[in-house]
Amino acid sequence: MEEIMSSTARLSYSIDVSSDAGIAGDRDTLGGWPVLDADQPWPVCNCGQRMSLYFQLRVPADVPHFGGDQLLVFQCPAESDACFPADPQLPAEFWDAPPENSHAFWRILLQRNGVAARTADPYLRPHRLELHRTEDLDHDNGEGPLQGFKVGGEPFWVQEPERYRCPCGSELSFLCQVPENFEFYHYLNDLDESVDCPAFDDGLLLGNVVYILACPAHCHPAAAYPVCQN
Repeated sequence: MEEIMSSTARLSYSIDVSSDAGIAGDRDTLGGWPVLDADQPWPVCNCGQRMSLYFQLRVPADVPHFGGDQLLVFQCPAESDACFPADPQLPAEFWDAPPENSHAFWRILLQRNGVAARTADPYLRPHRLELHRTEDLDHDNGEGPLQGFKVGGEPFWVQEPERYRCPCGSELSFLCQVPENFEFYHYLNDLDESVDCPAFDDGLLLGNVVYILACPAHCHPAAAYPVCQN
């Protein structure tokens, strides 16, 4: 049993942006048509702007805790900042009121019964994502986890590890990692100058390395916290 658990912990999937355009119904995309549960509306920021779908993917079945979930990562196109470190015990409904930010200008969702929205994200040209199964700790001469854009495995912390506890009592588990200064803006549509989307210049959560930690008990679709480091 210990050997099986160790092997599972080492499992990771690197993520690449394909040159293939995404289409409605694709579940692994940068931009595209968000695959949302029927009762889940497209997220809207407190500022009133509808959030942009930066990326989504179906978590591979063999990733512990989250296999089979649809992960969707949104951010307001008009607001750019980091998610700031908080006390290890996160407050109730932290996804709506993050403790160290004035409000949540992002939304991270894990859902199971989604269908593609009728319209695509208007900001980013949809591209398919390719997931490649790998052994997380076989990189950097076996000295550390895989760096870069990935789902599953262990986080490659660029600073000290951060741990958080969900209001439901579960310890948040690492799910996904986005590298520093990932160039989402390269995939912007040609938008009218009147369209308010300056956040893309900074990247996802101000261009930091983003570690997505989520509740393994699935107590709420948005029970996920984006840790930002650089």
